[in-house]
Amino acid sequence: MHLLHQEDLVMRTALRRSPPLVGMLIASVLAGPAAAQVHERFFIRGGPAYANFDASAHVSVAGVDVPGGDVSVHSNTGAAVEAGYVLHPNWHLTFAFGIPPKARIFGAGTLAAAGKLGEATYGPAVIGLLYVPLTEGPLRPYIGGGVNYTVIFSTHDAALTDLKVDNAAGAALQFGTEYVLSRQWSFFFDVKKIWLKTNAYGVIATPTGAQAASARVTLDPVILSTGLSFHF
Repeated sequence: MHLLHQEDLVMRTALRRSPPLVGMLIASVLAGPAAAQVHERFFIRGGPAYANFDASAHVSVAGVDVPGGDVSVHSNTGAAVEAGYVLHPNWHLTFAFGIPPKARIFGAGTLAAAGKLGEATYGPAVIGLLYVPLTEGPLRPYIGGGVNYTVIFSTHDAALTDLKVDNAAGAALQFGTEYVLSRQWSFFFDVKKIWLKTNAYGVIATPTGAQAASARVTLDPVILSTGLSFHF
């Protein structure tokens, strides 16, 4: 006990006589983990989502390009979930996915008279890395990027029969912000821009009979989502 008392007395004396910077350093080491800022390692956020497509297509029927042939994809709503791991307070690794919505595909340009071509139920997923420049205060903006992979779960025929749409991958840009409500809960608003192309195939009726049709389709959606984040 006497030895411990001596060591404590020596340390206190060193702190009093040390320059302020050295004293602060010694104090922080002695404080140990209790002085470190606590950051939750995981988070999950989710809520309603809205997808707006900037669609276009290069269309051919019976192997011949259709001049002015195009497609449009109507906007749709659904739900989005994103899970994350905090690599560092400023860097977050994320995995985002959408509750599979249904995209409705229509003819456009010289194919507008065809009307609805079909529907595709799809599941988008993005693996991303986010940079969070501000880790203090209520507002926590972030920006980052990653890779999207979209899985087509099913298709439904309309003017196109035997419709098939390929799975596709593309680059993704993501930015948004969280507004801290408490240590574990935040409100978030998120924007994702995805550059995505896919191939679609089917059979369409023509004046000369049913013909094979194909298209190289650009989707390039912007996905907006909002909701609550839980950090743990």
